[in-house]
Amino acid sequence: MNKLNFTSKKFKQRFLSINNSIESFFNKIKFFKSNFKKNEIIKNNRVFFGVAAVVILTLSYFLIPTIYDKNTIQAKIENHISKKYKFNVKFNEKVRYALLPKPHFVAKNLSILKDKKEIGVVKNFETFIGLGNFFLIDDLELKNLSLTDADFNITREDLVFFEEFLKTEPNENKIIFKKSNVFFKNIDEDLLFLNKILNSKFYYDSTNLENVLLSKNSIFNIPYKLVIKNNEYRKELSINFNSKKIRLNIDSITNYSDNIKKGIIDLLFVNKKKSLNYEIDEKSLNFSSEDKKTLKGSLDFKPFYLKSNLRYEGISTKDLFKDDSLLVEIIKSEILNNQNLNVNINLTVNDITNIDELNNLNLFVNLEQGDITFSKSKILWKDDLEIILNDGLLSYDNNEIFLLGKLIINAKNINNFYKSFQINKNDRKKINQLELDFVYNFNKNKIIFDNVKIDDKSNEKIDQFIDKHNSNENKFNNKVNFKNFVNNFFSNYAG
Repeated sequence: MNKLNFTSKKFKQRFLSINNSIESFFNKIKFFKSNFKKNEIIKNNRVFFGVAAVVILTLSYFLIPTIYDKNTIQAKIENHISKKYKFNVKFNEKVRYALLPKPHFVAKNLSILKDKKEIGVVKNFETFIGLGNFFLIDDLELKNLSLTDADFNITREDLVFFEEFLKTEPNENKIIFKKSNVFFKNIDEDLLFLNKILNSKFYYDSTNLENVLLSKNSIFNIPYKLVIKNNEYRKELSINFNSKKIRLNIDSITNYSDNIKKGIIDLLFVNKKKSLNYEIDEKSLNFSSEDKKTLKGSLDFKPFYLKSNLRYEGISTKDLFKDDSLLVEIIKSEILNNQNLNVNINLTVNDITNIDELNNLNLFVNLEQGDITFSKSKILWKDDLEIILNDGLLSYDNNEIFLLGKLIINAKNINNFYKSFQINKNDRKKINQLELDFVYNFNKNKIIFDNVKIDDKSNEKIDQFIDKHNSNENKFNNKVNFKNFVNNFFSNYAG
């Protein structure tokens, strides 16, 4: 019995010991858990306040420029641009500070000045700043410039602005132009042409030690790319002009170490390459092809007078007069309709490549006081006809372009001409000369005739035929139509 009690007592003691151990274990866990939450909260609060402090201090640092004196900032920017890029600016509105996407100052309606003359207005101006030291305004570092929606109004005298701009002293900053225009005007403020700057970047290439201008532009609705590099050390200016639309590529290298600037231009037009030598001084530009026969001419700056002789072995009228050609776009722009342009061009072409019958073109183009004339120009139809253009004039009316004048057609071998066009033998009359007035509409590709005379005499049936042709608005859009017109013409003349 005593043994049983002893055993029972022993068991109770062991059980209580285990129970106390378990209870103690869970109490410790509960205590640890409670204290862990408190420690975690304290720890999280420290992290939060630490991060918040860093954010606040960072924002405070980047917001320091907001307390700068705006007049002081404007003066600093003006001085920076004048010192770095050799031109002046004037703020027409207060400068503002912006933080995003990176710290910069912005302004509206900034004027660009050259010798106190306003040559441009920038609607949106930005200059970015370095992150080094915002505490002192004197230590503030201005970096890249961005000019958007800028309009430049310049004359020939203002071109020195761009010359000096390209000679900017080397620096690590860039100038960006976006969606801007260059209006080139004469001394009377008449617009000569408009160049649209789509996107342009000016910077210093430290590897090749030269200033570089990369620009995407549009002129006469023709897009092109322009790359200009100026090497001050070598006194060398290189220019690349490329337009895929008109298949024209121009490479030019000019040495300006002397007063007379000399260079070479490589022209690649419709896969045909030509090289030109040129010389420029203060008064004129002289140029010629390497053989001195294909192309030779001169350009006087005061007054603006261009005289040139051009010679081609072959040329296509399709390339010259298609809707998006450079010639058509220049004519449509009305740049040639200018009182201050004086041009005299003699163009000689041995062969019209897309019209087998035409050859030996002599085209005389004269621009004087806004009038564009082509008098005494002539071309041969095989060896059978000599076609002379008298009183040829380019005219602008209601946004349409017209070529009008008088054609004199001398029959050198009329029988061969009849055979070529398969004129009915009964309609083959002896003819020495044909005269007729004409008006050609470039926009509608339509031609009308008037005052037709054969051997200095009018013909009633021919007049009726021509009136019918004009009223029906017929077009010579292919050789078949033209051949039918010629056959019907002589058929009516024969009676």
